[in-house]
Amino acid sequence: MTAWTSLTARGKAVAGLGLALLVAGLAWRYLLVAGLGGCLVGLVVAELVAVLTSRPVSVDRRIDPRVVVRGDHCHGHLRVRGRRRRGLVRLDVADRVDSTLVPVALPDRVESDTAPAEVGYPVPTPRRGLVDVGPVQVRLAGLTAMAARSTESGGVDQVRVLPRHVPLAGMLGGRRRAVAGSDLSAEVGGTDLVGLHEYAMGDDLRRLHWATSARSGRLMVREDAEPSEAHVCVVLDDRAASYLGDEALFEEAVEMAAAVCHVAIDAGSPVRFHTGSDRSSVVVPGSADRRPRHEQQELDWLFAEIGLTGSLGRVELRGTNLDVAVAVTGPGADLREISLALGEASVRIVAVVDPAPLVGAHQEGGVLVLRGATSVSLSMLWDEAVVSAA
Repeated sequence: MTAWTSLTARGKAVAGLGLALLVAGLAWRYLLVAGLGGCLVGLVVAELVAVLTSRPVSVDRRIDPRVVVRGDHCHGHLRVRGRRRRGLVRLDVADRVDSTLVPVALPDRVESDTAPAEVGYPVPTPRRGLVDVGPVQVRLAGLTAMAARSTESGGVDQVRVLPRHVPLAGMLGGRRRAVAGSDLSAEVGGTDLVGLHEYAMGDDLRRLHWATSARSGRLMVREDAEPSEAHVCVVLDDRAASYLGDEALFEEAVEMAAAVCHVAIDAGSPVRFHTGSDRSSVVVPGSADRRPRHEQQELDWLFAEIGLTGSLGRVELRGTNLDVAVAVTGPGADLREISLALGEASVRIVAVVDPAPLVGAHQEGGVLVLRGATSVSLSMLWDEAVVSAA
């Protein structure tokens, strides 16, 4: 806990004026002027003493929720203990959110002035990323605001702000593949066993894997993937040159990339995510029963923290097991380079965040190019492509 007490700008001005009047009045024997100066100095000293002798309150903070989508509600809760009404001193409390002080209104009517007070306040989430909350600033000030004592208490909490959710109508389908990852076409189903987990309440008993359950002595449940689901890869270009240094365009690109990943995961498709500079990658296995996987949380965490880089490196997708490859980039990117990086996927899409697009959607060298000023406009073009392919 750190604290400091000082005269405010008003207090310094009044003290300086009072001293000047006091000295001038005594020097020129104007007792009325000297008395007025002495009163001003005495008022400043009285407020300073009142502030110095006041005991600070103690504050505990709780944030709920700790993970939130950008622009959604996030609340802080303070528990204030100590005397809040102090005669010549008033109490102000504010929490520091992303280097900005957010005032916290204390209750006017309480059963007891010394009883702990619970107060809530909104925590703004205007940007994606890790937002620092704290420390809490408690300020004791005189009634005329000529002296003040500020105390910072509590640690710094972090709120993880995810990109906004942009709804998409669905995922474009690729070729249907046979079970066990074969490249052969398959018009009928089957499932691939991609993992096992211990039985939990709510699991489908029909998915019990009896052989493993007998060996381990615990009920084990299959984690299956439908081989007919599209294998999806999403590439988010995180190179600053692709967005001409405009971070606002990159935020729109992050929202679009996250939306494509989420709609594919919700459909049970296996998803591979890469950044264009090849700094980060996450693989989310497919799930026939739509069971959440821990890799999905890892992907969400990455979307919250990812930023622009000056790297000139680029990712190149290899292999023949991709159905849909999607790249999200900005107006400064080389579309030919991006298209080649998408490899041999049967469906290749490049979504360009362009503040002034001349055309919304067009084909270029076997690649569907979508151009929109925002993630919302790109999502509308995506939905039109999904409807046309159905």
